[in-house]
Amino acid sequence: MTKIGEDFEDLKDCKIGDCVLKLDADAVQALRTEVDWRKPTAKAEATALFRRLAVNYVNGYREGGNARLGIHRDRERPTFVANEFRSMIEQLPRLGAELPDLTRYLLDYPNAPLKNSTDFLYWQETQFGLRPTIRMSHLVIEDGPRQTVVASKMLYASHYFWTALELRVLLPDPVRGAGFWLVTVNRSRSDGLSGFTGRVIRGRVRSEVENGTRGALTATKARLEAKEMRP
Repeated sequence: MTKIGEDFEDLKDCKIGDCVLKLDADAVQALRTEVDWRKPTAKAEATALFRRLAVNYVNGYREGGNARLGIHRDRERPTFVANEFRSMIEQLPRLGAELPDLTRYLLDYPNAPLKNSTDFLYWQETQFGLRPTIRMSHLVIEDGPRQTVVASKMLYASHYFWTALELRVLLPDPVRGAGFWLVTVNRSRSDGLSGFTGRVIRGRVRSEVENGTRGALTATKARLEAKEMRP
């Protein structure tokens, strides 16, 4: 996983209720007690600690699902990631109506099996707003008789986001022969995007999301068309 990088200097003063990274109370305490910020090895120690915390976070989610997602203490008011994700899903009633098994899987993993599916967890570093953001997500592919659905559920983001869900649905179109429609839907919960600075960051985040989605769709279209042209 990537290094702490631009967040390092700010992490020295990290405390519950005021931290540059989205972390729970135990993680904030670990930064204060397990890293000797006076040593030249502090950045390496902080990076190693963050990696260990990330592995523990993912393993906890695999064992206990949403109940083991974080309770962020980077602000004065705690943020329960599981509650934010459930609330976000509840405001997407069409999701439960059209994809009930997938919805149940997203809410009740690992206790809700999903037939004909493949899943994996991954991490990435993206450029949102003013700081690089580390994200950890759970991706599941459901291959149904009428459509294929790819859902990416954000478990953690070091900045800006509490949680998010990206859906991509492949819908066959008999009129187009082997063609199909690719529909993408993105929803997220975020903070720190109010006020003057927040408006600036919000505009940049929106632009990055739109550019990323547009780039992904363009690349997907190019790859699929290239395959069709092969003899």
